[in-house]
Amino acid sequence: MNDPDIRKMNDELARKFGKIEADLVACRGIGILFEKLLSGSGEAFGIPFVWLSILRNPETETLLRILNDSELLRNRLNVIEPSSFLEVCPNSPSSVIASGDLRPFFRLMPPNVKYFIRSLAVAPLALHGRLIGSLNHGDASPERYKSGMGTTLLDHLAATVSRRLSDLLTPEGNSPAGPEGKHEA
Repeated sequence: MNDPDIRKMNDELARKFGKIEADLVACRGIGILFEKLLSGSGEAFGIPFVWLSILRNPETETLLRILNDSELLRNRLNVIEPSSFLEVCPNSPSSVIASGDLRPFFRLMPPNVKYFIRSLAVAPLALHGRLIGSLNHGDASPERYKSGMGTTLLDHLAATVSRRLSDLLTPEGNSPAGPEGKHEA
């Protein structure tokens, strides 16, 4: 592949990420924010396995309640202890890319759903500047996500989600969109 081909591919990736981000910024509720995030990521990039891992702590109680109100999100949600999460994902704003032996990452997967993955991208999510979990992309191909891949666009998407979530969920745990956070975009 030559430079113009790579540039064209990168431009297309950036366009897809930009569209997802624009859709997310328009969301007025937490439930719809995450539903659009998961479905949009999967559809735009042909990612077969997209799910959330959210830390179990007092700061995420309201968020977890809202996420569990959605059947789509409930089935793609893993609630994890902070210590277990930090064993595989450092507290950093940068995404983690892994392929090969993914056994340490299995703890990030929803307990009632089995994904056959051989490569993984884990993008950290924050609420009011504090790590609360991750957006996870998995693929059966070990080539999809390889060590050394750039994560700038994925990191930017995760930062956009984190900012929007912080706007929608006040520090007191109240959603301006109402208790369910389900208002349409």
